[in-house]
Amino acid sequence: MKNETYILNLVVSEFPQKKKEITALYFQSTSFLEICEDYVMCKNSIKKIEANDTGANNKNLNDLKLAFSDLKEELLSRI
Repeated sequence: MKNETYILNLVVSEFPQKKKEITALYFQSTSFLEICEDYVMCKNSIKKIEANDTGANNKNLNDLKLAFSDLKEELLSRI
């Protein structure tokens, strides 16, 4: 439950104007929940790579940023 709260809070903090819609979908739709989980995992991975940036992870970082953009679009299209 703690992880669910963290994920929901992070997604809502990204799109505060859509809090009501996000919260409702989060608890009603398994596919929306999975998108939110992937979105947060991707965002955290990007932060981790950027914090440890040695230049060797540029391809991974670019791939993650592309995936993050796709997840953001998918998330917003469902709201």
